[in-house]
Amino acid sequence: MSEWILEAKGIEKLFPGVKALDGVDLQVREGEVHALVGENGAGKSTLMLTLSGIYQPDGGGIYLEGEKMHFSSPHDANHKGISIVFQELSLIPGLSIAENIFANRQPVGKFNMIDWDVLYSRTRELLALFELDNLDPSTLVKELSVANQQLIEIIKAISYDPKVLILDEPTSSLTEHEVTQLFENIRKLKKKGLSFIYISHHLSEIFEIADRVSILRDGKDVSIISVR
Repeated sequence: MSEWILEAKGIEKLFPGVKALDGVDLQVREGEVHALVGENGAGKSTLMLTLSGIYQPDGGGIYLEGEKMHFSSPHDANHKGISIVFQELSLIPGLSIAENIFANRQPVGKFNMIDWDVLYSRTRELLALFELDNLDPSTLVKELSVANQQLIEIIKAISYDPKVLILDEPTSSLTEHEVTQLFENIRKLKKKGLSFIYISHHLSEIFEIADRVSILRDGKDVSIISVR
């Protein structure tokens, strides 16, 4: 069995007139936070969009627990074990917290009707992970602060029970206290074996939460640094 939970080998991605990724390698261990850094245009976003099934690689391969993967869509990647949380929120403001977290996969009962008791119970369990017990699962997302919406986005991704969770600038809308809480939850989830790819421009965050750091430059992997 591979020592890597996720491995990208020689990933290439071409756009008209541009080679956005040129043979990029990335290895992530089970239960680690692997940070990805680089200047704007270095290829970070393109790599993450490829790993999460939004783009198809033009070369190379993606391996999850040693098995080569082909993701036909982000939905497919979610169900196979890779979820991503973008900096831009994708929640539907007019739906409740519970409806957003379990969109298109709500538990159903008799006559194929939504089982609201089960839906709200599952939502409360997830909210409790982030000490958001004070939130009612039936609350509309538009009534939440931006910071809480960001946390709901992360909880939605975690609800798929992924093996690898990609976080793209996750602290951009959070207060200092909320960042501290987020890091505590990342550490808890690490202990349960969840792996993270963490993208941030804040070096202080990276040195606080990351185990290793990969540096991208001009669509190529430059080096890997062990932080702890």
